[in-house]
Amino acid sequence: MHTKMAKHNSLVLTMAAALFVLTVSCGNHSNDAQAVISKYCDLNTKEQEAPTGAAKQAAAAEKKAYEKEVDDRYFKDNKTYQLILEGMKKCDAAQAVAPVGSGEATDALLAMIPLATSDAVAAANAYCALVDQSITAAQNGAEAELKKIVAAKTIYEKNMDESFKDNTERRDSIFSLVKPCMEKEVAFRSR
Repeated sequence: MHTKMAKHNSLVLTMAAALFVLTVSCGNHSNDAQAVISKYCDLNTKEQEAPTGAAKQAAAAEKKAYEKEVDDRYFKDNKTYQLILEGMKKCDAAQAVAPVGSGEATDALLAMIPLATSDAVAAANAYCALVDQSITAAQNGAEAELKKIVAAKTIYEKNMDESFKDNTERRDSIFSLVKPCMEKEVAFRSR
């Protein structure tokens, strides 16, 4: 009986130690990712706020070098790398929209961006909504609003493209759904 209890206690201690190591390891992934994202966002802001010319080019080069460093360091750690990429996308989205203005309209545009990777119907509907919003803003002469919408639409298109990069069925589904919206936009621009 004593040996069975000792084996049981040993097994419990081993499992507890493994769980602790796993928890610490997962926490480190999150902490590492957050530190990388924070630095990326700082470099992104530095690039955006740099005056034109050499300072802007230097800031862009610094950000590009950091992106390469992150790729080299975290690419093989898929979980952390994915956390970092998601954070970088959010940072890029916020940076693209935030300088033009803030408030409820900006929050609504930012909320649409994750729909780019959802199911094909939701992705297409959100894209068409962005097209409609951009046409309305252009017709109303609302330049600041149009800039925000175009920035959000550009990020949205990039994320949507990435979502079907290796999935031709998804690409075809989305394109068949957004084709009328694209035609409407082209027709509006050609007026």
